[in-house]
Amino acid sequence: MISKIQRIFFLFIILILSLTACQNQKKEAKNLTGIPIDTEKTESVSIYYGSICYSFFDESKETIEKAADLFHGFSLEEVPDGVLDSATTYQIYFSNTDGQTAAINVDENSMFYLADTKKFYKVSEGVFHLEELEKIYQESMNAGGFDKNQCLIP
Repeated sequence: MISKIQRIFFLFIILILSLTACQNQKKEAKNLTGIPIDTEKTESVSIYYGSICYSFFDESKETIEKAADLFHGFSLEEVPDGVLDSATTYQIYFSNTDGQTAAINVDENSMFYLADTKKFYKVSEGVFHLEELEKIYQESMNAGGFDKNQCLIP
């Protein structure tokens, strides 16, 4: 009987510790603010890539929020001598009738350049999901039947 009570108590302690560990991870994720983008003031999002002349443009709030959400869940640290690979750089502009609400450049190495600070950054904690940004851009380009080889800049 005592052995059974000890087992139940032991399982209960393990359960409590497991739940506590999950809560700590969630709190840490919330602290990784990434790059703040005011989606309430943003009326459109544009995405350009490398030397391809195709540009993505959308005014739907759903797409604006989807693109803005990509820039949360990580922290950045400044890279004083940072350089972007221009051939693989995405340029993302969030805008409204008064101008840009955010301008972000990021390359395939997850090197960031933020126009408002005029500085380079890299992810120090968390994850930036570049593949999701690529997916938004590629799906839009392919939906229109665009051939990216039509306008590569030499």
